[in-house]
Amino acid sequence: MQLIITDTASKWFQQKYNLVSGDGIKLYGKTIQPHNVKHGPKQGYEPESTLDEATIVITKDGINYHVNFADAWFFSGLVVTVDYQQETEEPVFIFRREDNGEADVDAATGASRKYEEYWE
Repeated sequence: MQLIITDTASKWFQQKYNLVSGDGIKLYGKTIQPHNVKHGPKQGYEPESTLDEATIVITKDGINYHVNFADAWFFSGLVVTVDYQQETEEPVFIFRREDNGEADVDAATGASRKYEEYWE
């Protein structure tokens, strides 16, 4: 799992949530069931500075962007770029596989298989 936060996305999060150095944003997949998800451009995020359960933390502009263990299955094996989309005035998530760079990834293609026993 790799996480990339663009400059424009980082600035948007800072302005939207009045973040200061040391604050955090938790990223997560919007899904109800781990076997029926789509890695699309609109995923979840919320201010959260606690890093106790973080499996990956990327610090950009002093802000800790992270994914917690409970959500790691959703991002497993993927390079996730969080960018800002001017047209919608909100962040957009771009997914590609770590192994070959293919886009249009969804959990059925293997991202969630590593954690299936965790959910069952």
